Amino acid sequence: MKVTFHTEMLELATRLSEVAGAMAIAARATTRAKMKHDQSVVTETDLAIQAYVVAAIKEHFPGHAIIGEETPEGDCISLGAPSERYCWVIDPIDGTRNYVASFPCFGTSIAVLDRGTPVVAAVREHNTGRLVTAVAGGGTTLDGEPVSPSDSMALTEAIVAVPSSKEPLTVAVVQLLAATNGVVLRDMGATTIHLAMVGSGALAGAFGERAKLWDVAGGSLLVKEAGGVITGAFGEPFFPISLKGDHDRNVPFLAGTPEVHARLLGLVRSLAP
Repeated sequence: MKVTFHTEMLELATRLSEVAGAMAIAARATTRAKMKHDQSVVTETDLAIQAYVVAAIKEHFPGHAIIGEETPEGDCISLGAPSERYCWVIDPIDGTRNYVASFPCFGTSIAVLDRGTPVVAAVREHNTGRLVTAVAGGGTTLDGEPVSPSDSMALTEAIVAVPSSKEPLTVAVVQLLAATNGVVLRDMGATTIHLAMVGSGALAGAFGERAKLWDVAGGSLLVKEAGGVITGAFGEPFFPISLKGDHDRNVPFLAGTPEVHARLLGLVRSLAP
């Protein structure tokens, strides 16, 4: 029964991510953008996609809580009691700066948490249409086909995604990894896409410091269900996440294949105070 219910939620998340992609592509040339209080960017399309997704979730699963990244005021939304067993977490457009600049890497992440732990995830990159999904205990799929993180580069060149943040820890990690033999860095400008690529095998690892709940809720399940590892930046347990606190808090993370995660963790821990 639980698997059936998870599958039902995944089917809705998948359909909503497809509509989100159509909305994003259709409005790309005309959408208006503004800067939020945290200096990130939000567009009319972010808000329109999130409103559509929220309405559909409330219609199909009215008893579930919802957390979304955007409001017109620049804060996240939280609908329903934090104590609800199931909570949907939405990032309507991850990579909004890319979207505004017509840089072809942005997508939508829709996840479901069960008591603070991800059990359903759908991340779609809208330029390629690549869809990475997972349900707890059911593995990870890319466009419907089972996938796993790539270990082929684990002992030679590991392609690792890093953010463009200029926070001191991020700068230190990027400098360290850039100087490490066997590590090649990439930055797609979208955390959810980074994690989906780790889960689908396109990347061997990923680091993030200023990630938020909506950046990691879906991607973390994609990594885990594919056989990868995701933890806090210094190896601390990642889930369950409490939904009673500040939803906008930073969630630093380190993800990768088991071998690459262990290697990266040793490097990042060397930077700890």
